[in-house]
Amino acid sequence: MGKTILVLDKDQQFRKLIVPLFESRGHKVVQADNGRSGKDAVDHEKPDLIVVGSPLPDVSGIQWVEQIRNIGHQMEIVFVACDKTELQEVRSVLKDWNICMSASKPLIPFVFGAQVECQFANDKSAEAQKQKLKDFETMFLALVSKYARVLPEKLTALAQAIDKSKADPTRKELLEEVRGEAHKIKGTGGSLGFRKVGEHMDFIETSAVIMLEKNDNERDMMWAEIDRRLVEAQIDGEQEAKDVMEMVQGKEDDSPSEHQPAMARIMVVDEDVGFLEIVEQLGKERLVEIVKATTQDDALSKAAIYPLDAALINIITETPETGFQLARDLRALPGYDNLPLAFISGNALVKNRVEGAHAGASLYLDKPFESDSLEKAVHHLVAIRQGGRPRVLVCDDDEFFGNTVALVLRNEGMIVRTLNDPNSIIETMQEFPPDMLLLDVMMPGVTGFEVCRMLRLIPRWQDLPIIFLTGQTGVEARVEAFRCGGDDYLPKPVVNEELLTRVKVRLDRAKMLRERSDKDTITGLLLRRAFSEQLSAILAESQRIKSNFSICLLDVDHFKKVNDAHGHLAGDRVLAGLGQLLSRRFRVDDLRGRWGGEEFILAFRREKKEIIHKAVTRALEEFRETPFKSDDGQEFFCSFSGGLATFPDDGESIFELVQASDKRLYRAKKEGRNRIIVEGEVEAAASH
Repeated sequence: MGKTILVLDKDQQFRKLIVPLFESRGHKVVQADNGRSGKDAVDHEKPDLIVVGSPLPDVSGIQWVEQIRNIGHQMEIVFVACDKTELQEVRSVLKDWNICMSASKPLIPFVFGAQVECQFANDKSAEAQKQKLKDFETMFLALVSKYARVLPEKLTALAQAIDKSKADPTRKELLEEVRGEAHKIKGTGGSLGFRKVGEHMDFIETSAVIMLEKNDNERDMMWAEIDRRLVEAQIDGEQEAKDVMEMVQGKEDDSPSEHQPAMARIMVVDEDVGFLEIVEQLGKERLVEIVKATTQDDALSKAAIYPLDAALINIITETPETGFQLARDLRALPGYDNLPLAFISGNALVKNRVEGAHAGASLYLDKPFESDSLEKAVHHLVAIRQGGRPRVLVCDDDEFFGNTVALVLRNEGMIVRTLNDPNSIIETMQEFPPDMLLLDVMMPGVTGFEVCRMLRLIPRWQDLPIIFLTGQTGVEARVEAFRCGGDDYLPKPVVNEELLTRVKVRLDRAKMLRERSDKDTITGLLLRRAFSEQLSAILAESQRIKSNFSICLLDVDHFKKVNDAHGHLAGDRVLAGLGQLLSRRFRVDDLRGRWGGEEFILAFRREKKEIIHKAVTRALEEFRETPFKSDDGQEFFCSFSGGLATFPDDGESIFELVQASDKRLYRAKKEGRNRIIVEGEVEAAASH
């Protein structure tokens, strides 16, 4: 829930910098520029937190805090000194006035926003959220400090490009090299907090673009100004780098100096703490973030805080149902219908495989497992995830910039892949199908506009949201971004909160349109057309790798009687209830669809019908024990019938498999309903 924040600072530019940080997170922000108006805002708005910048025009920041405390106001206060000297001078009295956090200018806005957000995390469940924000701060600052160390090299490379171009000023390719070097430093440096350096690079980049249009005298004047700007950039860069290094001093011991963002976040649930530590170490070696949990409650609590890519649950041979129930509980959490699951077990009995398929396990891993096993499992589980956390591909030839964007998006729960070579984008998107593409405009060999046009010719990517990242903000560049098929553009350097807002809006809109097109509004399952398209892909995969898959047609028993006796709204509730049950059960990579009317269809990758028969029967047992209410409030129960078929045993085409499954469904109805038929075997279920 949003809070009310008072930002009290005489510096309008500082307020413009940090107010959007809080507003984008859903907080109400009140602004004041002097002590008197700040006090009035406290009396009228009753803010939950105050950010006090010092000095104020009519009083020092500390004196204003003292006045507020003396009249009884006890809200949280964040004190921002004008520089490190002032912060050092007042540090001894900060505790006296119960100041919860202090900082000094200049600061990195996005990190400052994360630090302030931590002040709202004060209950037990929020402690993990607070730690998450702290972890992000540490990783972001590690990336910034790494860039501070290489910035002098990048400025030297730019200086060399300028010297070459000055020696032969009519060669367009040499000016393009100057432009490209300046563009990279502007985009990455500006996004990481090197504001003054970014401003100098913007001038140099713009000058390189228009240089050939000028006469000799004008070019000489421009080169002189470029030289001056480059010298200032080197001086300002040294100071800004020094500020950054001081900011991260004391934090580098807690984080690797060469930070690389994890490729996935996996929860591992096991009561053996020693085993969890081993898995955590394996995760670090394979760039996998491990969220450790030792109990069911611990696992559910952390799953509600940390966006997960998958979960690995230890199944104890003596009490396997505990692990299976945790899997079902995790899949019941909001947003986790499609959470990929793997079970860790040293005893993969047939019964456990049936329970595992019913609970949603896509993999069984033997305990103990090796590093390679973990890496393969992670790749498999992340690859099969459908829905849930959005997948974003960032294509930018500047590795630092790509990692910066990736870190910001990952902190919001997105699955992000970075690509530095646009020439391999098709292969990458086949391996990692994104929900959104963030695309740099200026790249070597091919422009982002050309990449976008190419993608729009491929039917699969015609509706993919594409946002351009560009330092070109002129009308011509903006028009070209939309003309080639882009959906939006963001100027470099990127403001992180604006990046998040635009990405989220586009992702939400694309998801809404996709679900309207592909999913049934009552059951939430795939419609027949969308299901058939995905089933065709499973068939092609099975033919290629020579594997099995099974389908099951289901039909709600006596559905016409349900509508007649209990009302059509009650009938809809039955369909919705069965849709929800099928969504939470089985594996993420299994398909669920509404075939039409009261008919449903399921598809199970890499499984024969004998195993799936038992898992679907378990779902039938659950469904017939689910109570429904008629339109007049009376309780009633339902069941369903089904028929199973397996590729290639029962057919080598979708038509043949559906036909075989439909014949067994018809036989199930004829035999008395409330049962699943597989081949010639009839396994009747007791009537409710």
